[in-house]
Amino acid sequence: MANTLVIVGAGFSGTVLAANLLRRPPPVATDIVLVERGPAVGRGVAYAARELPYLLNVPAARLSADARDPLHFLHFAQRRVPDASGEDFLPRALYGDYLQDLLSQAERMAPAHIRLVCVFDEVRGITPRSGGKPLAAEFRERPPILADFVILALGNPPAPLLPWAFPIRDHKSYRHDPWELPQTLPPGGSVLIVGNGLTMVDVAVTLTRDAARAPLLHTISRHGLVPLPQTEFRPSALSGDGEAILACADSLRRVLAMTRHLSRETAHRGGDWREVVTFIRHLAPTLWRRLPVLEQRRFVRHLQAHWDIHRHRLPPQLAERIASLRRTGKLQVHGGRIDSIGAAGEQLRVSWRPRGRAEPRVLTVDLVVNSTGPNYALGRSIDPLLNSLREAGLVSEDALSLGLRTDRYGACVDSQGQASPDLYYLGPMLRADHWEATAAAELRGHAERLAVHLVERLAAARRD
Repeated sequence: MANTLVIVGAGFSGTVLAANLLRRPPPVATDIVLVERGPAVGRGVAYAARELPYLLNVPAARLSADARDPLHFLHFAQRRVPDASGEDFLPRALYGDYLQDLLSQAERMAPAHIRLVCVFDEVRGITPRSGGKPLAAEFRERPPILADFVILALGNPPAPLLPWAFPIRDHKSYRHDPWELPQTLPPGGSVLIVGNGLTMVDVAVTLTRDAARAPLLHTISRHGLVPLPQTEFRPSALSGDGEAILACADSLRRVLAMTRHLSRETAHRGGDWREVVTFIRHLAPTLWRRLPVLEQRRFVRHLQAHWDIHRHRLPPQLAERIASLRRTGKLQVHGGRIDSIGAAGEQLRVSWRPRGRAEPRVLTVDLVVNSTGPNYALGRSIDPLLNSLREAGLVSEDALSLGLRTDRYGACVDSQGQASPDLYYLGPMLRADHWEATAAAELRGHAERLAVHLVERLAAARRD
């Protein structure tokens, strides 16, 4: 009987993992079952084909899904866009095309004893069982699939339903999903976008694509910080093992001081602060694990918002678009917190407090859009599968509610602190242990290591 690996989710992580398993397959008959609840593999939310050509926020030369060929994506893109350069920020839908092609080529080259099976349905639960195969993937509309291994490649979890959203969650003027925006708004309308990160930028660009009918946009986040722009810089300008920074890991204050010192030195040599951010990003998993929990907590509370706007940057075109909207007053960025939102007929009445101020302000808008970004706190998840796994004790979250607890190769750690021998996680919720686990290069590395591990596990089982 063939071995069965079930990969739940066919966005970047699931697709790249499946491609790696097909390219370097186990020596025994194996079914790789790739499950996707959406209409197509390789896309997910990030790389879906949409009306607007949303841009990647990383240059094409740094987005290869194959570590063996750093320019793999660029070469693919140049077959579609001949004048594309390595520093171009290309459409996200094109990257979805690339992932689909990556998987298709890997499937064509796979040996006869390896089979890829794509299932378009939603996994509602994972059930441990006795017998030959230890897990069963339970579906909404089809019989369970029995598996030797299940890999959760779920992508970014949906945004949480925050306290202010409960009273208005069914109101026609509230959008919890920032990709489900109304086609039209009242003339002279206004919109509140909650959150100031990359998702906010997508929403702002969508709502102002028709300049003549563009609404007045307000945004609000705790710090009121907006992502900074990308520039052309040398991503490998800084070298070394980073031990000077890692040696400061007992104190976040020392790490910050060392980072500022390195940034000043880089600028003095004519470099770019982005070179320093990239250098530290590569150190982040080791640095994060060395920081005491108290220092990790301080980082999340005081510095994460500042790290995020330096780390997750905007393509120059989008940065200029946001800057233009701000200059003309069409986009007003606020720092503060929402006290409450209530219905005011077809509009919504927002009570909020500016950062550093005690007096509340009131804003009445035609639309409120939740763009707070992914919710990594397992205890607040609205994802049915994650909730099912948590309630069954098969997964657990870390002390800071940053993601899932995992062991080597992403093995899920259960509610008793034990690493699972057959349930794995691959995706951005690895940030609990690695902090940086969202970029293509980082997830590619995790996918490649996990694929090698799973093949070794299957080979060892055959020998036994």
